[in-house]
Amino acid sequence: MTLKTALRRLTATAMSASVAATLGVVAATLTSMSAPAPAHAASSLGGQITRAEVISRATDWYNRRYDSDLTYNQSAYTWDGIRSRQYRRDCSGFVGMAWHLNADPNTQGLDDSTYTFAISRSELKPGDLLDDVYDTESGYPYHAILFGGWEDTAKTRFWYYSFGSTPLVKRTGASFSSATLEGHPTSSYKSLRYKNIVDDVSGNASIYGVLADGRLTYSVVDVAAGARTHGAVVSGASLGFVPRAMATLNFNTILVTSPTGGLYRVDVVTNDTSLTFGAPVYLGGGWTHDLLAYDGNGHLFGIADGVLQRYTVTAAKPAAGNITSRVVIDAGFTLRTLTTTGPDWIAGTVADGRLMSYRVRGAGDWTSAVLKASTWQVFDSLMSPGGGVYFGHKSDGSLYRYVDENPYDLNGSDLTGLGAVDDSGWSQVRLSTQPRTVA
Repeated sequence: MTLKTALRRLTATAMSASVAATLGVVAATLTSMSAPAPAHAASSLGGQITRAEVISRATDWYNRRYDSDLTYNQSAYTWDGIRSRQYRRDCSGFVGMAWHLNADPNTQGLDDSTYTFAISRSELKPGDLLDDVYDTESGYPYHAILFGGWEDTAKTRFWYYSFGSTPLVKRTGASFSSATLEGHPTSSYKSLRYKNIVDDVSGNASIYGVLADGRLTYSVVDVAAGARTHGAVVSGASLGFVPRAMATLNFNTILVTSPTGGLYRVDVVTNDTSLTFGAPVYLGGGWTHDLLAYDGNGHLFGIADGVLQRYTVTAAKPAAGNITSRVVIDAGFTLRTLTTTGPDWIAGTVADGRLMSYRVRGAGDWTSAVLKASTWQVFDSLMSPGGGVYFGHKSDGSLYRYVDENPYDLNGSDLTGLGAVDDSGWSQVRLSTQPRTVA
């Protein structure tokens, strides 16, 4: 979710057979490797669905538009492309098929809070709906159009799919300044968004971790597929301690704190088929922080005894003098986990299960909101590589993926769970992801 942000968006559609992970994660023994991660399927009937999959499903019918079983007929039904269900061969049936609904609402039914909510025309994204349930002028029955996407940055031209007659059509160069769309007054169309649609994301999450014996791990997760594609690669050497807190600065630089309050920089040499790193570089003492997170834009956040602090980092591989300008934001930050979601934005979980989001501007100047009111206490680590993507880690070794359509709106109504990346195998006691690798 943005994740909401324009389509950041899948390089391969969720409609295809999903991606299986190629390498095992660290097993419970900390030395052996687990089996490959399971494949990730497309959407389920009536479940969450990405915009890319909606367009892919719609395109399947469009590509078959001249087949005898895809003539327009309000009383006939045809299978979707994966044969999960048959859908009515008319405008609303086509939209229901694209959304993978487990029901057959008509055009008026699509304009119901069970399925959709209203948005402005400027907010339209691929897979949204233009629904004419107010047309009393043209003499045509109600009509539903599947919005395909904008054709210019000014949002003056767009394309869409329409199944109002034989054959199903794809229109390009459409405009809201036109008097009609498919014979219906343009002014009669309402912009609607399916409640279970989620924005596509693209990019990889680079995740470093620490095992209970102090060894480092490195894994990569394809955020679009929700699949681990690399690792976990485990170092042969140990840090010599288990960090109290850790923050990934970039692809090969990690900050960790020791149990005695020392801050160290860890320079990773390689993380491909093996994981090696140089001797930890001591940067100073007094770092009694329970949590650390870097926002990828020069600010390091830390919490010690409930006090949120912010530091400025001025080098990719900082020395002690490159971590400066400590600012005490405020007390009362009793978070159990901490991550950054963007420049000067943080998120974390509370013991009572709340998921919190914060916009931090300076000392005593911040805004917060509860994104989710309960159940998030199950996670002992929270990570975000950006783009509204969250990963939650449970103590049983499972890792879960979420997407927030707009991570900067202080509103959790558009935050959606996308299931497990792995049900087990993530045995690390500390985890941290490189920030801002997902757009």
